[in-house]
Amino acid sequence: MQFAGGFLGLLVLTLVIALPIKIGAHLVKAQHQGLIRCGFTAFVALLGGLLATVFLGGLIGGVLAWLLGYLLAIRTMLGTSVLGAIAITIVATALSMLAFTLLVHLGYFFAAPPPMGTYV
Repeated sequence: MQFAGGFLGLLVLTLVIALPIKIGAHLVKAQHQGLIRCGFTAFVALLGGLLATVFLGGLIGGVLAWLLGYLLAIRTMLGTSVLGAIAITIVATALSMLAFTLLVHLGYFFAAPPPMGTYV
């Protein structure tokens, strides 16, 4: 089965990205818990991490700057504390990995083969 997008693509994107953030927001009792807001939060958090890396990456390191920007964006968008943003990130990452693994086993995604020349 080839994954081409459309309604099925939106459903999978919601399952893998927005729904885990919504579940995490519900668990930490964030101020904003809507599904659309949680999906938009994922996009804004990625941009926040990128901007923090651009502006602070040379001072504190790229990974730490990205993480701080990501957490600050989640905190701001969902109305939670910094510890709540960390908990949302952990829960959303675990659930996204679980959903992606399930979709691979169901055949909606295919695991990429290793790059050429890396076989041992």
